[in-house]
Amino acid sequence: MKYRTHIVTSVAAGAGVVTTTDISFTFPYVIGIALGALIPDIDEPNSFIGRRSFGLARLIKTAFGHRGITHSLLACFLFVLLYQKYPSDFTLGIAIGYAFHIVGDFFSKRGVPLFSPLFKKKMKSPLTYETGGSQETVLFYIALFTLIYFLYEHKLYLQLLS
Repeated sequence: MKYRTHIVTSVAAGAGVVTTTDISFTFPYVIGIALGALIPDIDEPNSFIGRRSFGLARLIKTAFGHRGITHSLLACFLFVLLYQKYPSDFTLGIAIGYAFHIVGDFFSKRGVPLFSPLFKKKMKSPLTYETGGSQETVLFYIALFTLIYFLYEHKLYLQLLS
């Protein structure tokens, strides 16, 4: 999934979480989701975040490969621990964005190694899309319209402004 699709699908899903929980749709929460949605791709030097990582992405890719441990449940769990250690809307957003990135890539044709480093086998959904393909474009627009729906139907934009 391209970075913009990761961000929009994750923020839309995060808005959905807000509509069914006590979580507030604050600016730090949304920024955290957007950042969390990008972090797993720190293992790819040519990714949006990788190009801005001052060489860290190259080191991580050399050590673990692309879609390695950064795309696992273990890495996701570490960001949940970050939230537990430093609870805030921002760190909650990072953990949620990270989790939704993994979910998004689980539906890609390449899949993700959910149980890395124990098992390196990549798992994927039976229903998949090709990264950068027309199906991803459709997903992007569905997520964008879903986000707009949540913002106005549930008046989430008021929480952003407060």
